[in-house]
Amino acid sequence: MSNIFSPQDILRIAIRVERNGEELYRVLEEKEKNEKLRNIWKYLKEQELLHQKTFQEMLDKVGDYIVYEFSPGEYSAYMKAIASSYILTQGLIEKKTKELFENSLEAIEFGIYVEKESILTYTAFREYVLAQKQPVLERIIEEEKRHLVRLSLLREEFKKGA
Repeated sequence: MSNIFSPQDILRIAIRVERNGEELYRVLEEKEKNEKLRNIWKYLKEQELLHQKTFQEMLDKVGDYIVYEFSPGEYSAYMKAIASSYILTQGLIEKKTKELFENSLEAIEFGIYVEKESILTYTAFREYVLAQKQPVLERIIEEEKRHLVRLSLLREEFKKGA
């Protein structure tokens, strides 16, 4: 990938992100003994599959979604920083999918980190999406925020020993 990330590059990254997230949550679901947490991992896995499909549809119809006339310069540098950081996060997800976690709390903390990175990346990407198509991306951002809240509440439960 070049030093400049096109909207298509960002969509490909988003597809990879969702694919890696789905794999991570699938492995966590399979290994989890706590039923409540296993159900959350299953739910998040299913959400990742839906998001992956949405981003693939956006990539397949990129001309219907993407703004090409944005101002180069500061924003593209910002997007490069965000995308580069997110690529590193994907490496961590792939590593954690293989190694897994010492305990459920550590898995929850990592899930929170991944959701925050998703929100940041997809919010930055919003500038590339045509105004009339932004509700598609907004829906995903709102879902990622709900995932973050759900995991944060779960973290508090686990910290209290629930």
